[in-house]
Amino acid sequence: MNKLPCSLLLATSLFLMGSPAFAGGLENWQFDARQNRLEFTTEDGVQPKAQLVANPTRLVIDLPGITWGRPKLNQAAGGAFRSVRIAQFDPYTTRIVVELAPGYTLDPQQVKFRGITARQWMVQLPNPQAIATSPSPVPSGNNTSTPSVAIVSTPPSVNSSNSDSQAPSVNRRPWQAPASRPDPGSAAVATGLTTIETVELASNGSQLVIRGNQSLDYNANWDRASAAYRITLNSAQLSPNIRRPQLRPGSPILNLQIRQENPRTVSLLVQPASGVQINGISQLTQQSVALQLQRNRQPVLTPPGNVGSIPVPLPPRTTTPPVSNPLPSQLPRVPSGRLVVVVDPGHGGPDPGAVGIGGLQEKEIVLDIGIKVANLLQQQGIQAVLTRQDDRDLDLEPRVQMAEQVNATAFVSIHANSISLSRPDISGLETYYYQSGAELAQAIHQNVLAATGIPDRRVRTARFYVLRRTSMPSVLVEVGFVTGRDDALRLSDPAYRSQMAEAIVRGILQYLQRSARS
Repeated sequence: MNKLPCSLLLATSLFLMGSPAFAGGLENWQFDARQNRLEFTTEDGVQPKAQLVANPTRLVIDLPGITWGRPKLNQAAGGAFRSVRIAQFDPYTTRIVVELAPGYTLDPQQVKFRGITARQWMVQLPNPQAIATSPSPVPSGNNTSTPSVAIVSTPPSVNSSNSDSQAPSVNRRPWQAPASRPDPGSAAVATGLTTIETVELASNGSQLVIRGNQSLDYNANWDRASAAYRITLNSAQLSPNIRRPQLRPGSPILNLQIRQENPRTVSLLVQPASGVQINGISQLTQQSVALQLQRNRQPVLTPPGNVGSIPVPLPPRTTTPPVSNPLPSQLPRVPSGRLVVVVDPGHGGPDPGAVGIGGLQEKEIVLDIGIKVANLLQQQGIQAVLTRQDDRDLDLEPRVQMAEQVNATAFVSIHANSISLSRPDISGLETYYYQSGAELAQAIHQNVLAATGIPDRRVRTARFYVLRRTSMPSVLVEVGFVTGRDDALRLSDPAYRSQMAEAIVRGILQYLQRSARS
């Protein structure tokens, strides 16, 4: 049990505090119900994520990369606030939930986060508002109630073994297909499992379609703990080459998790985007089902049964950013009078590369940095060639061939590193070369270290395909660990990615100048 200061023993229902003895990555916390204010401090920097969930109304705050390390905490609050709960949501995320008393809600647009430092945060909540009485929503796909600002209509509660889940269950046994002779060599016959091959957005984003190689046995309900719609596929396994949807800006889905829960169960957790309503799930064919998604047009203030994301600003930098050295103005001249640098953002398309804390994807980070590098080089009069300019699939050999065809002066491949999510303490810069790229690697590496202050994990040699098969000086830059608590936070910041790109360009230019003199 958390202990309260003696002066607060008479106000335990109004002012709650957390003792560091009960925290792991969460050093301390306190909630003042009189001031509508939550404050918390973590051992390391964090970028919180927040949403307002209704029925009952609760503010849900996730702290990626922060561990709780204790049993679930549930403390009563007071007034219009019912309780504060803290628990380990998944192995790498601590969740704080501030639940309101029945009959009250909050305006999500008035919930304000302020990062005092990257470790210390304050959340100011508005005054709770009484909810106007309205008819209970009908748990049907043909919901004609007024659309809501914050996304999803949650049906009435039903019996559930999970106290954090609340929704009507949908259960469908597999269709009975006509008798046929299966292929003796198929994986389905060998394992007795349906292989989930595709999860994709269809019908202009109005459906999320799940396809398997045989009959689907599924159930679906709202998962209160995650504020997501859970689809459970029984007697199923994920294909090693499963096709997943690309969740771009404007997608009807904010977040999608697809995972193999156990050897015979696949689950999907679907978080709709703001203004999108889930209208249930239906079976399209024997081997496919569709989650129905509907965009609302006239948002209103969070009535019961809705979920809404809340913007959280980036935390302030904990160190003074280094002074950026200007890019060299005098470019080297080579005999041909022409400089060409091929910039290679790794991965792309169905290959996300490394996936780190909070779902941070390598392919998105390196594409952003790569485009910035190419633009800066072009501004300096150097012809920059990108191996990919968008989210497309590209094998290694075409990247090499592109560099050879343009007779590139240098080849710079940009990647992000990863390790087990159980090691968020590991962050840092690594730069690789094979034979002729040592000087280029050193120039880029030293400039990035000086510009960003990222930990130094050294320049190394490696036999990466794109380094071995290119004839010009070539390097591969690992700009940080998406699984690292510090690196993931920085790489999520567009300003930091710009800083990284400028440092890479500065290293390239220094190398070219030195090469021209030799």
